[in-house]
Amino acid sequence: MPKPERNSLEPLLHDRMAVLELSRGQLGQRLSPHNPSKALRRLDGFVRDGTPPYGDLKVRLAEALRVSVSMINDAASATRDTIAARAEAEYRANFQPHAIWTTARSRPGSTAMAGFINAPARRLLRFPGDLPIEGFVAYCQAHAPEGVPLYGPVTGFIINYTPDHARRYNLEGQRLETLPSAIRVGCALTRV
Repeated sequence: MPKPERNSLEPLLHDRMAVLELSRGQLGQRLSPHNPSKALRRLDGFVRDGTPPYGDLKVRLAEALRVSVSMINDAASATRDTIAARAEAEYRANFQPHAIWTTARSRPGSTAMAGFINAPARRLLRFPGDLPIEGFVAYCQAHAPEGVPLYGPVTGFIINYTPDHARRYNLEGQRLETLPSAIRVGCALTRV
């Protein structure tokens, strides 16, 4: 398996640590003399996804590395952009036409319960691989549930034909709207 590309924060961190001759432990001490392990865990998360935890980690990191906060912010922003671009490329590469049920409520009635039963995923209808495009609307009509848990009654469906083309239909199969891009349904995650 190829090693993942380095993001913008990693080289900044490693280069500055090399210039300042800082070990990882010394950096942890500079970030938080009272709890360097916790500071390093937070730093790892920040470097991984570019989203800083609460508090002044970016300011303390800039001071520890002797760079400006704007340099840290720019690297974090570039990291988030890289992650988003990779996710978009993966989404497009793996895209399969599918339908999403439109419901009486656009948000679940209970966010906590939605997480337990992954209610957003229940709005999704996958088409069989051998179903021709002309059969998508009829397939949706034949498989329409009365409702989706926590979202309420089904009012219609959206067919995502490509990442850049979707159409909204009512339950009778009448086209209501052409959309400029596919509608995405998230997933609910819970921590155990």
